[in-house]
Amino acid sequence: MSLPNFSIVVTWALYFIPVYIFILSPLLQTFFGSSTTNSENVNIFDWTGEDTIPASNLRDDSFISPEDGVPITCPGEPAGYKVHLLSRAPLILYLENFLSDEEADHLVDISVDKYKPSIVYDGKTEQVDPSKRLSDRALLDRDDTVRCLEDRARAFQGWRPHLYIERMWAQRYNASGHYRHHYDWAGTLARGGDRLSTFMVYLGADCEGGGTNFPRLAMPPGKEWCRFLECEEDGAEAQIQAGDLDSDSDQNLGGIPKQKPGITFKPIKGNAIFWENLRSDGTGYPETWHAAYPVTSGTKVGLNIWSWYQPPMRARRG
Repeated sequence: MSLPNFSIVVTWALYFIPVYIFILSPLLQTFFGSSTTNSENVNIFDWTGEDTIPASNLRDDSFISPEDGVPITCPGEPAGYKVHLLSRAPLILYLENFLSDEEADHLVDISVDKYKPSIVYDGKTEQVDPSKRLSDRALLDRDDTVRCLEDRARAFQGWRPHLYIERMWAQRYNASGHYRHHYDWAGTLARGGDRLSTFMVYLGADCEGGGTNFPRLAMPPGKEWCRFLECEEDGAEAQIQAGDLDSDSDQNLGGIPKQKPGITFKPIKGNAIFWENLRSDGTGYPETWHAAYPVTSGTKVGLNIWSWYQPPMRARRG
């Protein structure tokens, strides 16, 4: 078989180059986040370019809590909290006494008259779907206590550049309240921004059930973890809690299985779970797949503190 002549090869190349630039490259960045890989030791979170312009949507204070220099005092701030390492990759830490009782009670009090049914987002629209998420949520006003928590969350992560604390939402789960397995990250970093990290804080835990389940994490060694995690010695209720919500197996990632895989955190007032959602190349960790198991009695109140990472856009040189 004869090889194509030189003119044909050049013609193919001329056709292929614009196809790659305008079609294939954008598609690859959309679906895979970046054309670079970890093997090249690329860390997008370490990039600090000079010729940048800020993203305009970060000025929307309905979404982001801007650092506006307002003086704050921190009433009831805890003297300190203990940090327990559960996983290095992804980074998952358990924070004991992250909030004081006074702070937790205050946040519950200011949320009482603000609750509305929680929504789910399918990538296009927001809707209320109790089969996936049955809870109420309340957007918290930025008073001194909330601002102090914003500052605490920034400091905990080392005041990283281009990292913004989202407006805080309290989440209330009454009996049967739950949230099926989901990610906090959306895979949208290549298109603008995504949630780099999550603090899941327990404001109220006057309930039975309601654990936070990570089915893709392994139980850590050491019986000390049984203070915070459901262990075999916790009895049958620690193993079966999903009731009628076990229609899908964990293999198809659709629902909450009756037999709980992975690890499940107990709701404990004032304590928090911190985890990073994104790898250094901007792709999400599949291990952060998690759910709020049903509350069987009483009420659980949680607080989401999400950190939104949005790298600056490169300024075009004229």
